[in-house]
Amino acid sequence: MRELFSALQQVLEGDLLLPQHAEYEVARRVRNARIDCRPTAIVRCVSVQDIQQSLQLAEIQQLPVALRGGGAHVAGYGTCQDGLVLDLSRMKQIAIDPDKRLAHVAPGTTWGELDAATQAYGLAVPGPRNPTIGIAGHTLGGGVGDLSRQFGLTSDNLVSCELVTLSGDVLEVNPQHDAELFWGLRGAGANFGVVSRFTFQLHPVEGVVAGVLAWPARDIPVVLRRARNWLAQAPDQASLIALVWTAPPLPFLPESLHFERSIMLIPTWFGAPEQAEQVLAPLKVGALCDTLQPMRYVDYQRLLPSAPNYLQQHVYNRGELLRELDDDTLERLLALFQRAGPNFSLVFGALGGAIARAPAGATAFAHRDANWFVEVCAQWYGEPDNPAMLAPAIEAWQQLQAVSCGPYANLLPDHEPRWAQATYGSGWARLAALKQRFDPTNRLCFNVNIPPRSSRAMAPGKEDLA
Repeated sequence: MRELFSALQQVLEGDLLLPQHAEYEVARRVRNARIDCRPTAIVRCVSVQDIQQSLQLAEIQQLPVALRGGGAHVAGYGTCQDGLVLDLSRMKQIAIDPDKRLAHVAPGTTWGELDAATQAYGLAVPGPRNPTIGIAGHTLGGGVGDLSRQFGLTSDNLVSCELVTLSGDVLEVNPQHDAELFWGLRGAGANFGVVSRFTFQLHPVEGVVAGVLAWPARDIPVVLRRARNWLAQAPDQASLIALVWTAPPLPFLPESLHFERSIMLIPTWFGAPEQAEQVLAPLKVGALCDTLQPMRYVDYQRLLPSAPNYLQQHVYNRGELLRELDDDTLERLLALFQRAGPNFSLVFGALGGAIARAPAGATAFAHRDANWFVEVCAQWYGEPDNPAMLAPAIEAWQQLQAVSCGPYANLLPDHEPRWAQATYGSGWARLAALKQRFDPTNRLCFNVNIPPRSSRAMAPGKEDLA
């Protein structure tokens, strides 16, 4: 194998990092200290040719392959044990066509970089609320953001892509060229090859009225129900995220809420600014903090700080998709929150709108009838699999199973075969057939994995925690 790696290094435009390399220890880590894997090698790709050469070596050596864009997936899919990591984070090209409203984007680009480029033209792609997240994994897993109620999921706005197959072929994939593969890429895309270029549809987004509303713990139930009822009547230009947490000492929060259990709403309005007060006023009743104001879209995307010291913080976040937030579900989750420690939090995010209007089965994202996602979060320092820290999140997730449409691919924290199938629902057989066609040996197994149709083998990983 040493000779093959030496030969690979000679033809790479990027870098090859083996375990003895000075940068290997940092390069192998992802944004979750709970994940501690040692790949056989890491290739920092800078070109399509680098991807092709790396996949060829993986085939010769029968190495499983992990793909890294931003490295932010909670399950740590941007690294692997005893496999080959293709780190695409240096592939950052962006080309904007403002006339056709298209963005051609390389897979190592972050959302902050893409938003800055598109906003120069007053345009945007529906994306996440964190500018440090990479575009690739978010898009290929479906992709939810505040613009999604107006313009659909991120994957709904993918109009074409360039895919490097495991055999080294470079394919242009879109509705006219392999429509079936294009269907699978939009929701389950990490299973079929390496996307080396994304082409997105852009939409006019000049700005947003947004900010933070906050209340103490005693108001959590009434605020959540008010938000639920508001969303049921809200236009598509409005969206919402709610955080039930032990609040950190953020500068825009009153000191009385620092390190205290509380609820924070982040409503958004993407319509005419003069209509914002009328639309958002019902949410503001009794708030201790109200920072709602017009702002640039790029500033909104940076409204909340990223998690501190993510290389040392252990993370177990899990997202479920729900049709409704009924009173019983809310009561059960909030009762659990009250008895859990400060490491546990709940996130409620608005769906519906354009997401639901897409035809069922239009893409591999299965659960378009969901109106909410609920993310249960455990974040801590110390031991990586501390049962006391994990317990509230696992219990909350178990409670959600009675009302869940299914999991969200971008928030599955471990390799869990039965929950991967639940993620893709009725499209599972179609996806297994695509997997058989493009990855019959399941070399791309560090993802929300779809085994090839002819195989019952599952990717290596942890057992279900539940």
